[in-house]
This record gives sequence, C-alpha cells and structure tokens, in this order.
Amino acid sequence: MLFRSLSVVAVAAVCCSTVAKTDPPAMYAPPVAESPPPLPEVTVAAARTALEHRVDAFVRGITRNPGFSDDESLVRWNTPICSFVAGMTVEEVKFVLARVSQTSSAAGAPLARAPCQPNFVIVATSEPDRVLEAWYARNNQLFGNATPAHIHQFLENSRSRPVRVWYNINLGRKSGVRSGHFIPSNNRAESSAFVGNAAFDFFSIFAIIDTNRTEHTTLDHLADYLAMVGLTNIDLDADIGGAPSILQLFTLSAEYQPSGLSDWDTAFLKALYQSNQTSRTQRFEIVERVVHDISH
Repeated sequence: MLFRSLSVVAVAAVCCSTVAKTDPPAMYAPPVAESPPPLPEVTVAAARTALEHRVDAFVRGITRNPGFSDDESLVRWNTPICSFVAGMTVEEVKFVLARVSQTSSAAGAPLARAPCQPNFVIVATSEPDRVLEAWYARNNQLFGNATPAHIHQFLENSRSRPVRVWYNINLGRKSGVRSGHFIPSNNRAESSAFVGNAAFDFFSIFAIIDTNRTEHTTLDHLADYLAMVGLTNIDLDADIGGAPSILQLFTLSAEYQPSGLSDWDTAFLKALYQSNQTSRTQRFEIVERVVHDISH
C-alpha cells in the first residue's frame, strides 16, 4: 500500500509538472493604484471663496461695534491687562487667571506685571444683580461716565446672560458719552480715507458670572469664553451661524457646542492684535489673516 500510494503521488507530481510546463498559470499582478486626479483649480478656488465668505461673516459679526460705523477702529487692549478674579476658590482663581493670561499673551495683548491695579475684573456670584448694585454704590465710576439710562438698559438687557460683560472704552476722539461709554477728548485725529482717527482701547472691563446659569459649564471652557470676550469688544448678540467658536458656549444647539477656543478664535485674536488699528481696512486685514491661519 505504501508503494502504491507513493506511486500515485509520484504520478500526480509528474502530471502536474507536465501540465505546468505545457500550460503555465498566469502570474498574479496586483492592480496598480492610481493617484486620484488633482482637484480642478475651479473647485479649489470655490472652496477658498466659500471659506473667505464664512470668515468674513464671522469677523464682521462679532466686531459689529454697535453705535459706530464699520470704518471705526476695532477695540483692543493697548494698556497692559491686570486681571482680578473673585467669587471662586483659590485653585479656581489661579486656573482662570493663568488661562486668561496665556490666551492674552498668545494673541499678543499686553500684560501688566504684578502688583498692578486691576482693570479686567471677573466676579462669580449667584446674585449678580445684587452684586452689581452694591458694587456701583461703592464705585460710581464702575460704568465710566455712562448715563443712568444706559446703565439701566445694560442691566435689564443682560439679565438673562450667563456672563455679563461691560466695556469701558477710550475712544480718544471727543468728549461725551456714546452707547454707555465715556469718550475723552483727543487732538490726535486726522482726516484720511485710509487712516482712522484714533486707535480705540479699553481702560477697564468687568465680567459678572451668574453661577446659577453656568453650573454645567466646565471651568476651562468658561475661562476660554472670558478670554475671548475680554480681549475685544465682542457683540454677544451677533449671529455667527455655524462658525466654530467658544462664543457658542451658551447656545441651545448641541450641534455647535465648542470644546474650547477654536482655531478660528485663536486666529481672530492673533490677527486683531497684529492688525493696524488706524487702518480703515482693519477688518479686511483680519479676515485675510484668519483665512490664512486656519487653512494652513
């Protein structure tokens, strides 16, 4: 049996060998991977144009400067920022101060050396109305030289906000009050179609956090939100659509809930502090910078 089995194997081997010699099987060749065709230039250009439109709407939305023309300088800190936080634990205060300072420094905003006089004050409280009334009673310059009507309007309109923000802005052009902000006199104004009259800057800001409305907000997200609204005169009522931004933190839509400062936010803040404040094309310059940064 062993001999016969071996014979069968040998015959089969010879047979297969013979077949292999007379009719060799086709060798398998893996398909050649083809590179995807390059996107047409028209498609790339269209995508770039769409991004520019989205960024332009975002920048112009949050920098709407209520009460002023679009040609006016965007507001930022030219005076070094001295932050102060109250109403939190020691560890929370340290975290928020560090986070806000880090964001400010990365954007290019000036920071004051300690000790310093606080000009960006953040207060967390469960009774924001009571705190504001008591604070204003002790410091009648809290709202700058705003009229009682403007102060009342702010208190009423911001009552439902998780974070209320008041900006005291040095417009440096003429004396008076506009939109609740004191406007000191200044002789630096010049007439030009390309150069603005003055560079607007803050001389103080305060933010009141209503802890009843922020109890489900993480501290890092809250700190990022405070940094964003504290580094420029943000229009908190602006419709920024689906733009990825920390400004969506308190929106009702879960679709747009941010996980912190977005690339758009950081690019905007950096562009704001690098832009020419006296240029009437400042917004256009910022849009160009943001588009460049988020697309590379």
